[in-house]
Formats: sequence, structure tokens, C-alpha cells
Amino acid sequence: MKRVLAFLFTFVTVVAFAGVAWAEVIPPGASGPGLAEVGPVNTTDGCPVWYRDKNGLRLQSCVAQADPLCPARGALPDETSPVSFPTNYPDEGFYSLTTGNLDTAGGGRALAALALEQAFGAGPVSNGDQVTFARVRLRITNARDGADYKFTTPAGTKTVQTSKPGIVFDTEDIGIGGKGDFSGALGGPIGPFLTWDTFPGDPALRPDASGKNTYVGDGTTPHRIKGSPYGTNIFRIEGPGINPNPGADACPSVQGKLATNSGVTAERATYSRTSTSSGNVDVFASSDSGSQSIQAADASAGNGSFSPTSLVGQDGRYFARIAFEGSEPPSVVTITNSSDVPATSKQMQVADRVSGKASYDTDSNVLSIDAVSSDAAGSRTLTAVGFGQLVSGSLKSDTQVPPVSVTVRSDAKGEVVLPVEVTGQARAPIAVVAQAGADQSVYEGQQITLDGSASSGPISTYSWSGPSGVVLSDPNSVRPTFTAPDPGEYVFTLTVNGPGGPSSATITVTVSSPASAVANAGPNQQGVTRGEKVTLDGTGSAGAATYAWTQVVAPGDPQAPLTGANTPRPSFTYPLYTYPAASGALTFKLAVTSTDGSVSGATVTVTPKADEVAITTARYSVSKREWRVDGTSSVPAGQKVTIHLGGLDGPALGATTVDATGGFSIRGSSALVGRAGQTVSVESVLGGTAAGFAVRVQ
Repeated sequence: MKRVLAFLFTFVTVVAFAGVAWAEVIPPGASGPGLAEVGPVNTTDGCPVWYRDKNGLRLQSCVAQADPLCPARGALPDETSPVSFPTNYPDEGFYSLTTGNLDTAGGGRALAALALEQAFGAGPVSNGDQVTFARVRLRITNARDGADYKFTTPAGTKTVQTSKPGIVFDTEDIGIGGKGDFSGALGGPIGPFLTWDTFPGDPALRPDASGKNTYVGDGTTPHRIKGSPYGTNIFRIEGPGINPNPGADACPSVQGKLATNSGVTAERATYSRTSTSSGNVDVFASSDSGSQSIQAADASAGNGSFSPTSLVGQDGRYFARIAFEGSEPPSVVTITNSSDVPATSKQMQVADRVSGKASYDTDSNVLSIDAVSSDAAGSRTLTAVGFGQLVSGSLKSDTQVPPVSVTVRSDAKGEVVLPVEVTGQARAPIAVVAQAGADQSVYEGQQITLDGSASSGPISTYSWSGPSGVVLSDPNSVRPTFTAPDPGEYVFTLTVNGPGGPSSATITVTVSSPASAVANAGPNQQGVTRGEKVTLDGTGSAGAATYAWTQVVAPGDPQAPLTGANTPRPSFTYPLYTYPAASGALTFKLAVTSTDGSVSGATVTVTPKADEVAITTARYSVSKREWRVDGTSSVPAGQKVTIHLGGLDGPALGATTVDATGGFSIRGSSALVGRAGQTVSVESVLGGTAAGFAVRVQ
């Protein structure tokens, strides 16, 4: 019987709604349903200052020493001291956290947690290892094994089963990117940010008179909420064994603090000048798209200087061209957002601006690099990485293969990546080359095949020619045939056409008088793998005008159909079958007939090798009285394997078949009891064996 358990997230319990699974809502690489933007990196802890949802709500991470409305965070090494990065800093904090807990049937517990989190990739607090991600975590204890449990949350719906006996535990983290990349969380299922349904007017969410500190919830009190992009402001579990009592329903707690600061990102600062006494610095920065007061100031020591200057802002971008004076340009600028309290600042080095062009001429095989610095008054040194220093702004390098791009660096710290433009003639396509095959020695009256299949290139046509009186079956085909004429030497020419052609090659066919047939079926073949192609070889036969191969089928042998049974070298796929009483070899007979009418026969045997089997896991559960043995075979054929307790002559624990990946497994109860110190063995119907694998009793 299906039971339903719900955490109330709004005033109205949703009874019917569209099922939206968060794994299906967001296309790969797309922005999530509710987050829109990530803010600048905080100079204090290296994490984003804020995240903004698509409703314009900005939240900051709560990592204060003691904030009763933002209680959830990692522990501080010293809870009695103020937060200080990195020595006294939590290993995790939350921009947004919604959790719900509830008792379930049988003394179990249910949990749902939706979070936008900051943490550290390797675990401990370490500068440079900062990460952020969107998390959805679902958990039930005392659940029923093998049953479906459908979770409905503000992030959509998802159906899961127990991950281990009695436990449903499902966690999905989205957004962990490379160093310094915090944009991945935007593609997660968190957002718009969930809030109390009384936000923003609830006075409990604005605990101080200044109004600077405003929260979306108090992080502790269960409360009805709003904000699901799917209208599913509810946490519900549907599945067996869930308490249906409406009186047990509970509301979640919500944690989040409105961001008061916007921060600032220093994007670029480049200078240009035409004299040694003055020039300009172009300063680029970014911050919140709202009205911000962003300034740039000279932070150099003894270089050219300029007075603090405001940057012009638009849509979160900020810029100013600032004049400087002095014998050298400023080396460092400070970008400050004075709208923040306290003000946020970032420093960045000032570099010259490098521009140029890179090209490659396919006619001369020369790479040409031309670049110039924006410092027209200084004697700047420009270097093309991997190619050397530019002389008077230019460099030429002989090379057969050009790079995709060239990086040019200045001694004033400027750098540019130049895509390589290609000029000159296109490379000619691969030329056709005729190959007529090896010379042949044959007998009068034999059916002869010429073979030009080894010819190469984009061939458009084939054309064979030969001595007069010799008729080719199809002179414009790759493999024409003819009947060997009177004894003598005959030369045939193959001409192929295509790019760079025509190309010609010859073959000499030496015809001898008829000889009596002597069959040779080739040497016996050993150690063949079942399921693989086997080629028989009768080319050692003498005087053969025709070939006829057949299989000699002994009792118990499978049929092995031959491809090309009337050719010197037929083939077949070795069948997947059980060893018979003998060696398991298959026998084939070759009968050759010469042009003088004589017939000769010979046989060849092909013997398979046993598959290689191995046991990888052997466990016995005392509480369940259950065995589990896993292993592999070198032949993924569906053949039967038998597991024995002890040696190969021990009692059988069970039998199974090898799957298409080469794996096998038995799992189930048995009258045989597992004990410490026991071993198991395996044998395959294809002959493979492995013995002495230790049993793990637990």
C-alpha cells in the first residue's frame, strides 16, 4: 500500500502537480531554473561575495562567528575567536539552505536538504581550493529494500531506491569547476532562493534597526515557504512504509542572508603612452549591475601617478581612461567599491597592451609574427613564446606545421594571443598509386585472379590490360579473372586514375604445364580463442586448379560454416561450445583438383584454448545466510560457470552464465555455511578454472 508523507512548504498543500525531475529540467551547460549571476570573489576568503537569483534576490554566505539567524556552517577551529581566513574559518558555509526532517514509520527519519554551498575541494580550509555547488540531498532510514520512493521538493521530483539495506541516500552536487570558477552552481536546481512566505515584511527577519541585516528565514524555526519555480513548495515522499498521518507533517527551516556588499572584480588595467612624461591607463572592472561607486587609485611606489578617479558603470561593467604623469607608468592600481561597508578593494598590475598579427604562408612555409606595444615611448621587448624575441616588432620562423595561435609577451607584462591566419596554395590531395600484386606462378588451365586492391589513394577507375588472346572477365574491376593459357610468361598492366594520376603497375604470371594435384591444408592450429575468426590456408597445395573445403564433423562437434569454401584461404568463426570428451579440436578437409584431372586431399585440426576465469569477490553474510561470488571470464559468451566451496571437487554453491561483458555473479542463500578461512573455486564449461580465492565472512 502506498503511503504519503509531506513537509508543508506553503499555506496550501499541493495535491496534484506536474512531475519535474531536476535531472531532466536543466539541459547540460544551461543556466538553472532560478539562479542568474555570481558576484565578484571576496578578497577575504576567496569565495563569491554573493549569488543572485532570477527574481533579483542576492544572498551572501553565512560564516559569522555567531549569527543566530544563520546557524548552519562548518565548525570553527576556535569557536571563541572571531572568524579569520584561513586559520579560523569553517570548511563549509551556505548562501541558501532549506532542510526538512520528519519521523517516518518504524522509527525511521526522513530528510530533504536543498543548498547552495561554499566549501573546499580537498576538505580542509586551503586558499586556492575554494569551490561552490548546488546540492540536493534526500535520505530515509528504515526504508524498504527494492521499493520506489518518490520525493517531491521545491527543486522538482525524483524517484530513488535504497542505496544500502534500509537506507535511501541520494546526493546530487552540481557546479564544482576549475580553480576560481564559481559559475557552475548557476546550472544547478537551486533557485529562485526559497524564503519564508512572510518575507520580506516579517520583522523577525530584520533583527536590527539599521535594516542592513535582512534574512530570508531564521535557519531554525520550521516555517511555510515560497519560491519553487515549479509551484511544488512541498516536501513529499510517496512509497511503502511511510507514515500517512497528516498530524506528523512538518515545515522546513530556511537559512539565507541578503547580501549587503556588491564587491568588485578587477578585470584589466593597461597603459599606453607616446612620450616619457605622460600617458593613459585604461581600467576595466565589474560589480553588481546596480548603482555602485567604483574608483581607481594609483598604488605604485615611485612610478607615474594619477589622482583617484571614478569609473563609469553600465550593466555591471565599469571603465575609465585615466591620464598619468611621470617617467614610468603606474605599476599597480587599486579598484575600490566605496558603496560597500566596509569598502571592497582589489589590486591589479598595470601592463602594456600588446596587439599584432600572426600569419603562415604555405608556399614558403614561413610563420610571420608582427606585434607592437601600447608603450610607444619605452623600449619594450616582445617575445613570441616558443619562437623567440621579435626584432623591430617582427619575427619570421621556418616551420612545416604552424601553431593554431601564437602568444606574444612584453617585458612590461602585457600579453596577447594571436590566431594564425593562413595564406598560400592549398595542399594537393593524396596521389593515387597502382599496385598490381605479387607475381604469380600457375598451371595451364587454372582460374587466375588478378588483384589490384592494394592500390592506394582516392581512385576513380581501374583498368587492366594484358597479352592478346587472354580474355579478362572484367578489365575495369579491382579483381578480374582469366583462365591460364599455354605455358609461358604473361605480363598484365593495371592503370588507376584519380588525383595525381594516372598510375600504372605490372604483374608477371608464369604459366607451367599441368601437374598432378598435391593437397596441403596447412599446419594444425593450436590455442584458438572461441568467438574469433580463424583462417585456413591451402596455398601450399601443388597443381591445384580448384579447392573444396569441408568440415569433418565428429559426434559432439558443432557446425562451423566456412566463408570462401572454394578458395585457398577460407575462414570461419570458432564456435562457442563446451569441450567434448577429447581435446575440443575441429577438423577440416581440403580436396584440390588439378587441370590434368588428378585429385588430392589433406586435413587440418584447429584446437581451442580454455577461457581464463577469475574470482574477484567472495563474501558470506552471516545475518542473511547469503553468498555472493563475482568474477570474470576472458570469453564474454554466455557460457556456464560453476562455483565450488573449497577446491574444484568441493560442493557446488551455484552456477550461472557469463554475461556480454565477461562478468559473472551468484547471489543467494545456500545450505552451505560460510566460515572464516574458507576458499571458493570456479570452473567453466570452456575449460577455464581458478581455485583458492579466500571468502570474506561478515
